[in-house]
Amino acid sequence: MTQPLDKPAAQSGEPAPGSLEHWAARTPDALALVEGARRLSYGEWNAQADALAEVLAERAGVGPGTHVALCMQNRIEWFVTQAAVAKLGGALVPISFRLTPAEVHYIAADSGALAFLWDAEDTSAYSRVWTDEPKTDRPSQVRLAVSVMRCSEPGVESFHALTSRSAGLRRYAQRPPRSIVYTSGTTGRPRGVLHARTQTAAKGGAKRVPTPTQEQSGPRAAELMRNLLGAPLNHSAGQASARATHVVGGCVYIMPRFDAREALRVIDAEKITTTFMVPTMLNRIVNLPAAELRARDVSSVRRLITGASPCPQSIKEQIIAYFGAHCLIESYGTTEVGIIARMRPQDHLHKPGACGRVIEGVEVQIRDDAGQQLPKGELGEIYVRTPFMIERYLNEAPPKELVDGFFATGDVGRFDEDDFLYVVDRKKDMIIAGGVNIYPAEIEDALRKHPAVLDAAAFGVPHAEWGEAVKAVVECVEGQSATEAELLAFLGDQLAAYKRPRSIDLVREIPRNPAGKVLKTQLRAPYWAGTGKRI
Repeated sequence: MTQPLDKPAAQSGEPAPGSLEHWAARTPDALALVEGARRLSYGEWNAQADALAEVLAERAGVGPGTHVALCMQNRIEWFVTQAAVAKLGGALVPISFRLTPAEVHYIAADSGALAFLWDAEDTSAYSRVWTDEPKTDRPSQVRLAVSVMRCSEPGVESFHALTSRSAGLRRYAQRPPRSIVYTSGTTGRPRGVLHARTQTAAKGGAKRVPTPTQEQSGPRAAELMRNLLGAPLNHSAGQASARATHVVGGCVYIMPRFDAREALRVIDAEKITTTFMVPTMLNRIVNLPAAELRARDVSSVRRLITGASPCPQSIKEQIIAYFGAHCLIESYGTTEVGIIARMRPQDHLHKPGACGRVIEGVEVQIRDDAGQQLPKGELGEIYVRTPFMIERYLNEAPPKELVDGFFATGDVGRFDEDDFLYVVDRKKDMIIAGGVNIYPAEIEDALRKHPAVLDAAAFGVPHAEWGEAVKAVVECVEGQSATEAELLAFLGDQLAAYKRPRSIDLVREIPRNPAGKVLKTQLRAPYWAGTGKRI
């Protein structure tokens, strides 16, 4: 039973090595989180997490197997919430702050979240998440709504009021924080990914939590001690990067939103040792004026990890020239299976275009359309088996992508004679813009809701900065018409900005095969011709 708040805190459990509670006991005054002028030590972080955990348990019923939804930019409160949920044995459902209120409501309801926390300035924007008005086909189960910002909405609690008091019970997380990451679904709806094990178990070099003697020794720990976090925390890669630093007692320097100039300033001022950036972020850095690049000292960086989308070789070479040949690491993986392969710093120049060798504990096969394994050198779909394997999507049957214990990634690739994996293209129609996965079906479904639209097709076209941009073609109902501006405005209330097409062409007829399937290859071909990529 939880003790009253005015009594001394009692202990429940024992801290696991490398956990927040471990560091709060061992180095309580050490910096754990920095966000601009804000600072939080391990002791302060743990105390706030204990206070929030108490409220989540008592007011929302959060416990083992339950979910808490969170919609925030990168900020200290995100980490406090994650730690509180971990202490209770629950799972966090991180939601992108860039989604529309309707999209946020869907994910919160679909996940069955018992509590919802957010940081939007417009505190009323998400009111339907906790009021469930108007009623929808997926009713909300939220019992507790908590705002980081000042809020006068009825039934909404203040985050800082809840975390500023002492908890009656000290809680210790029994395992690393768990998250249910939602991906854009091929059916037009986001799907929550449930894994068999935590991602920590499948990372090769981080297969287990370090012991107290290991965490403060060795080159790996030193490289991870000061981490610049610019990648969004609703993405699994951002979470994994922060976790790797905190498990060794290091400090994460938080960027609410990525800015290339600010990133270099922080690297220089704080002597950052590690960071994760998607290729778009790297591209923005290397395209800063030469004088600005020369003005910053980035020699402290020992690990610069990239992933989430393919990184062009030209950007890799510029990054190596600026940061040095010792630090660039490229990871290839998916939300469903975690990290698959990793490219070491010494391999980028002599294996251009590769995404690395398969990491320890992961098995990869290249299969043809009949499901037969192919030899080295031949192109086929990439199938993966890993300890960090998706079990299913939330509220769905086991996915059809699970075949014989392997997950069909939808990516097309090959192995070379030295066992380096190359990802050549995607078999699926998924668009990757700036490291973010976008599924055409969701865009097409939204366009079809317009009364003048008969059918629509969305696809990716080359983009110098983002890798791909969303393009759409629309076929109108006979006798009706619509303009590009009208359709783009129509999508504004349905889709997050990053999902909306950058341009829409209106055509007399969308090309289809005899079976009626849209020929997206034909639509993409003019835009990708001459790029050297497989269409």
